[in-house]
Amino acid sequence: MSKGAKQVSFKVPASKLAPAADAWIANRGAEPTTTDREGGSVTALKAVEAAPAPEPKEKMSRFTVDVPESLHRRVKMQCAARGQKMADMMRDLLEREFPTS
Repeated sequence: MSKGAKQVSFKVPASKLAPAADAWIANRGAEPTTTDREGGSVTALKAVEAAPAPEPKEKMSRFTVDVPESLHRRVKMQCAARGQKMADMMRDLLEREFPTS
């Protein structure tokens, strides 16, 4: 350190949200039944049924295609307007064009 350098220590305050965050993580599958509107803290949790286990996904493989920038821009704009990811849209197009036999 250079001579005359100032040293500053930081005191990290204990988080008021930590207990609520820990409770949320421990009860991810539960829904709040009542909340404190002022502080937003959960006062009780209602258990919910667990979602069925998803089927194992097929291993993915990378597919790279060079397209003109204008086409890429059009596809990206349409996907954004539809709220869809480009990769999902391309997979749908390929599935329709090349169905499983």
